[in-house]
Amino acid sequence: MVIRGFNQRHNIDYLDTYALVATIATTRVLIALAIIQKLVIHQMDVKAAFLNGELEEDMYMRQAEGFVASGQEKKVCKLIRSLYALKQAPKQWHQKFDEVVLSFGLSINESDKCVYSKFEHSKGVIIHLYVDDMLIFCTDLEEVEKTKCFLSSKFSMKDMGEADIIMRIKVIRDNDGIRLPQFYYIEKVFGRFNYKDCSPVPTPFDPTYKLTRK
Repeated sequence: MVIRGFNQRHNIDYLDTYALVATIATTRVLIALAIIQKLVIHQMDVKAAFLNGELEEDMYMRQAEGFVASGQEKKVCKLIRSLYALKQAPKQWHQKFDEVVLSFGLSINESDKCVYSKFEHSKGVIIHLYVDDMLIFCTDLEEVEKTKCFLSSKFSMKDMGEADIIMRIKVIRDNDGIRLPQFYYIEKVFGRFNYKDCSPVPTPFDPTYKLTRK
């Protein structure tokens, strides 16, 4: 169910609409750290993430079409949690996730507030959040399972196992470590614009030509 968020009024029905996401630079740094420290990388996805946000404003909506209570047609519904299309839904989801992971003992990274970590002695976990998709970096599989169990007890989660595709970037493991090639993303773009089956043609370019920024 999607609410008519375009009817919302700023400073009355909502204040802030922003939602933080981890940067690609942070992702690369964490993967490099995982290679150096031999961390296990797993991936999970939150189902219907925005529905977990708890509203701070008083929000009302008409009864959904097909679900109108007989004899109470003029009554409206008061929302307790956010719905898709609410302008503050992304922010409230991120705020809810903050509260949950902090209760698990993790700390927010001050350089990138979509990164959470907890280390005790030789064991630890790092969670990297990108909207509703998260990477879990752990020192061993036992920590991975412990983290997954906690998150699954708080949210409806999809366990995607060992990380395979991160932010549309393919993860390839080999003897030299982990590579993040761009071919997967490029193929997706080609497919979107119906160029996936086109034949490549070399385009000559003068190597002495100097490009300038305009």
